Amino acid sequence: MPVDMKMLIAQAYMDKVKHEDVDKITVKSLIEACHISRQTFYYHFQDIMDVLEWSVRQQTQQLVEKSRRAGNLRAVLEIFICYTVEQFPLLQKLMGSQRRAQIEQLLVDSIGSYLTQLADQQGPEVAMNAIDREILLQYSVCGLVGVLLAFGGRKNLDQERLAGQLEAILSGSLTGWIKS
Repeated sequence: MPVDMKMLIAQAYMDKVKHEDVDKITVKSLIEACHISRQTFYYHFQDIMDVLEWSVRQQTQQLVEKSRRAGNLRAVLEIFICYTVEQFPLLQKLMGSQRRAQIEQLLVDSIGSYLTQLADQQGPEVAMNAIDREILLQYSVCGLVGVLLAFGGRKNLDQERLAGQLEAILSGSLTGWIKS
């Protein structure tokens, strides 16, 4: 039952985000929308940001599970791109709020978790010291989040082409555009 109540509260929050200013959503307005007591809300969540974080983690977990069944990097990238395009109006509202930094960090953490798992699967065939690996992963994660947010709202976006370009970047076949 607790997960169902958490889902109910989270869904009500996301519905409110679609129609209201993100920064003006309060615990009071949320409990009224859910027809629950303040005590019930605080039993499940610490505050509004906790609701948002839980919601993002749930959606991220679903994306990661879907991407694990995908079979190859391009298919995974297509899943992330498709999700970003579909959810772009919501993402745009969230990114325009005072919680932008926390939301960006949630996106970075979720994609970072996936890319870390992907890197771990590569095993010993990719020889790299820990510091280089950490920097490369962080660079890739931030770049991927940035591209998804920059391109996700574009009209007539060729999602397959973008997935191919991102695959080329992440696999290392698209490099060398800046000479040292």
